Amino acid sequence: MAGLTKEQKAVKALRDKAVELSGLSVEDFDKLGEQERADWAKSAQDALNLKAANAQLTSGQAAASVTKSNPKTKEDEPDYSGLVKVKQGAGELYVHPTCLEDHQRLGWQVEDLPKA
Repeated sequence: MAGLTKEQKAVKALRDKAVELSGLSVEDFDKLGEQERADWAKSAQDALNLKAANAQLTSGQAAASVTKSNPKTKEDEPDYSGLVKVKQGAGELYVHPTCLEDHQRLGWQVEDLPKA
C-alpha cells in the first residue's frame, strides 16, 4: 500500500473487509447495487470497530496483568518516618507530632510513636 494516504488505506481496508464479509469475489461484489454495497460497508465498519475495541481491551488487560504480576514492593510504600500512627475504630492514620494533640482530642489513640 505504498504511496496511499491514510484515508485511502482506510477506504481500501473497509472495502476489503466488506468483500470478505459478503463472501463474494471482488468482481461479484462490484456488481452489487449501491445500497447493498453500502450495507456491507456498514457491516465491515462495525466489524473493524469491534476488532479495534477488542484490541484496546486486550491491551488494557495486559497492562492490568503486568500491574498484578508486579505487586507493590517495600520501596513503593510511603515514607512515614517522623509521623505518629494513630487509630480510631478500623481507621488508621499517620499524623505529624504537632497534630497529635488535636487527633487525641477527637478520639484517636496512639498506636506507634516515631523512632528518633
